[in-house]
Amino acid sequence: MSNVFFALRTFLRLALPYFRSEDRWRARGLLVGVIASELFVVFVAVKVTEWNAAFFNGLEARNWDAVQFQLMVFLLITLGAILSGMGQYWFGQTLIIRWREWMTNRYVDMWMAEGRHYRIRFVDQSVDNIHLRIANDVLMFIRLTHELGTGFLNSIVSLLSFAFVLWGLSALAPLPLFGVDFSFPGYLIVLAIAYAALGTLIAHTIGKPLIPLQFRQQRYESDFRFAIARVTDHAESVALMAGEKVERHELKHRYAALVRNWVALVRRQNGLNGFIFGYFHVSTVFPILVVTPAYLIGAIQLGALMQASLAFQRVEAAFAFCVTSYAKIAEWKALMDRVAQFETAMDTVDAPGPQGADIRIASEAGPGLSVANLIVRAAGGEPIASVGSLALAPGERLLVRGSSGSGKSSLCRALAGIWPVGEGQIRLPQNARLLALPQRPYFPLGTLRQALTYPTPASDVDAADVRRALAAAGLGHLAGRLDEEAEWNTLLSGGEQQRVGFARALIHRPDVLLLDEAVSTLEDAEMRDLYALVSDRLPRTMVISIGRGHALVALHQRIVDMTGGSAASRSPRGAALAAVPA
Repeated sequence: MSNVFFALRTFLRLALPYFRSEDRWRARGLLVGVIASELFVVFVAVKVTEWNAAFFNGLEARNWDAVQFQLMVFLLITLGAILSGMGQYWFGQTLIIRWREWMTNRYVDMWMAEGRHYRIRFVDQSVDNIHLRIANDVLMFIRLTHELGTGFLNSIVSLLSFAFVLWGLSALAPLPLFGVDFSFPGYLIVLAIAYAALGTLIAHTIGKPLIPLQFRQQRYESDFRFAIARVTDHAESVALMAGEKVERHELKHRYAALVRNWVALVRRQNGLNGFIFGYFHVSTVFPILVVTPAYLIGAIQLGALMQASLAFQRVEAAFAFCVTSYAKIAEWKALMDRVAQFETAMDTVDAPGPQGADIRIASEAGPGLSVANLIVRAAGGEPIASVGSLALAPGERLLVRGSSGSGKSSLCRALAGIWPVGEGQIRLPQNARLLALPQRPYFPLGTLRQALTYPTPASDVDAADVRRALAAAGLGHLAGRLDEEAEWNTLLSGGEQQRVGFARALIHRPDVLLLDEAVSTLEDAEMRDLYALVSDRLPRTMVISIGRGHALVALHQRIVDMTGGSAASRSPRGAALAAVPA
């Protein structure tokens, strides 16, 4: 029972925010429409059972006038069925669209902010394939919530409505067996519920393992899709190194895990289906057999027999809702857990660590940048790099160098505010703009103009500024292609891509510019030209460069060496930062 309450709390935590959001009145209106449509559907079903009683009584009496009248009534019921079905679909699908739009926007805003999409991997590695949870799991969760919710509502209303019908028929139809009347008030309701309860118990016993199987299936499907997408994104590297054999092995390995779980899921589902098919096949005959003795002794008419049969089936089906929906409930529970796990992970990312065990970034009144007692740690807690004290004034250029694995890039990420594991303090000027240029610049989908202005929308940047930055960075030959949409990360050479990064710096004019191997593909002369460009155009920008080339030394006023063990050796001392005169 505790699991049921926990699942209910989880569901309410995921579902209620939309109905309390800025879109709450539309959401509540659509929900009312969904509920009203379901009630109308049940009302039409009740009228159908009443019509069956009158129609078959007319047939039994060979009364053509009564039959003709009931055919006219049936046309009106059919019109009601059409309207209820249309309303049921429109309100339901519109609610799904609006609800998904709100949840997707909320989760994208939550995920793609303050580096959470990057920092989550250090905090909770069990939350895999977040992009697919947002794109796929949210949709399926909402769809199944709507389907199961409306089905449950329909079952409750049907149970109450048709139980009333059965109660009246129970008083009319005796249950003569072996010369004894075994009927009692409401016996048809009791038989229907007992039959459904037995079916539910058996279905639960057979189908309980479906919940963990469905959870794992969602994970394996996401893992396989992610692996295919990743190979596609790195197609050039795979082709250049002829790595298809390794990639094929990994894809087949992931798909094999998917298939193994899928087979187990199918076996369990097949067993449940076998029971359900047999259960409902018997359900079509069982109610007729229960009422047939009363019909044979003339206690009831044919119409009452048909009405009792239909009402019995509706009550039994309503009570057996879990039997018919067990597989969907298992899938819904698995999807809900994946979405809830994502929300919890987002809260965990922002949760402060123990006192003194997180990297704090603060603003100060002065114009410079300072670092105090900074220790950058790996995800497991091992120190990677440490900085006792560092201060940088506007316009200063600092080169951080060291052997591979000495913590240079990790220090850069910590300064950028995206490395969550560690301790110490980083102070930046108030409202400081910080721009980081990695070795391989990221190119968003869209035009070259958007790539140049990233991370600012292209519409917010003056076109003249874009063209001047493009020409200054040595990319003037691309001026005519600014509004062309293409895969620029494959069309541009490595050097051109790094020049795009410097054009971004000229456009954004940051207070702090982090260059992580940002000129590694350029010749020494090109490198000097770009640094001179930054010095000339951005005279007050503090530049922190990560690199190992000797040509970089002359381009910086201060140099520090990262010393100590490599990241692989995980030296307990971390890496010390020692100043070296330029």
